[in-house]
Amino acid sequence: MDWGYEGSTRRRTCMLMVTHACNLNCSYCYEPYKKNAYMSLDLAKEIILREAQFVKESDQFDELEIDFMGGEPLMNFPLIKAIVEWLETGVIDVPLICFATTNGTLLNDEIKNWLREHKDTITLGASYDGNSQMQSTNRGTDKHNIDLAFFHELWPHQALHMTISKETLPTLAEGVLDMQAHGYNVEASLAEGIDWTIDDALIYREQLCILKDAYLKNIALTPFDRLTKFVDVFNLPPTEKVQVKSCGTGKYMATYDIDGKKYGCHMFTPIVLGKDALLADGVEWDSPESTADDYCKSCVLRRYCPTCPGFNYKYRKNLAVRDKRHCPMVLAETMTACEFQVERIASMDKLDEKDAQHGLAALQAYKVLCHLDITKSQSPYTI
Repeated sequence: MDWGYEGSTRRRTCMLMVTHACNLNCSYCYEPYKKNAYMSLDLAKEIILREAQFVKESDQFDELEIDFMGGEPLMNFPLIKAIVEWLETGVIDVPLICFATTNGTLLNDEIKNWLREHKDTITLGASYDGNSQMQSTNRGTDKHNIDLAFFHELWPHQALHMTISKETLPTLAEGVLDMQAHGYNVEASLAEGIDWTIDDALIYREQLCILKDAYLKNIALTPFDRLTKFVDVFNLPPTEKVQVKSCGTGKYMATYDIDGKKYGCHMFTPIVLGKDALLADGVEWDSPESTADDYCKSCVLRRYCPTCPGFNYKYRKNLAVRDKRHCPMVLAETMTACEFQVERIASMDKLDEKDAQHGLAALQAYKVLCHLDITKSQSPYTI
């Protein structure tokens, strides 16, 4: 049973926690147990060979993705470099890609030149939170020159990832539009473990509306992903009991810590949970109970509202129990997404049948959402 997962089910993701070290201390960081510890090259090779053999023998997977994780993964660049060059010798005979998300502060000329030579084997994604002021607020990067143009040069279709904090929320639209003005695609997520309030939800709605209007005015801009993601919102009210699990934790992916121990994803490793780290074999990952929060079963947004078993476990010691402080924030997103889709399609000179159906579904969903109260906190949205 796939219980709502909507990612690629043919790709096996092998996450390697190559280090527990990081050179920044972001305000929303969920890794409180960072330390100066690193994975060895021999162990990394052993794990990759084992995972590649698993993919080769599996009827479920066709390809392997190797994610270098941290901490800040470039703190262990020598290992990444050695692994990529080793893989390029053809030691693995299954299709593969390497990936790492980085804060970008450690990219020097030597690393950049190497990445240019190996850009077809490894992709870097940059974590960047808006304009320089937003970066400084969230990440304290005042003294760092982060070369976003380098990421765009090598991997132009790779979006920059923004984390929205409570402090940067009021300038969200300004930050997104500034990044897009330089040609960068942007995707974002709300910081977890934050005391999101009704006032924050109203600010979020306001900022999303600014973005919505900007995209309607300039169709050359790629819409911010929070206004286009999760099209299931256009099927309200839901007719299924399945709640969406938006990642392949424990089933389509596995994370190996610096000592080789296996976890469902990086959220369950010691750098996140300390002594409460949860090994992969300690969880029934195929169980629907790992995503189905009974409190949310009557909510019309349950298929739209994403859930992270890792964050749920970290903050509430239960894989399924979601943070209800997100409820008004999710409603702000869905309402604005529906408005954007309706207004965008209404502005088209010509509509094909697909556009017309999409617009009608968005309008119907919007009518449902208009009956909900954004000031209703910590409660399922039902009609």
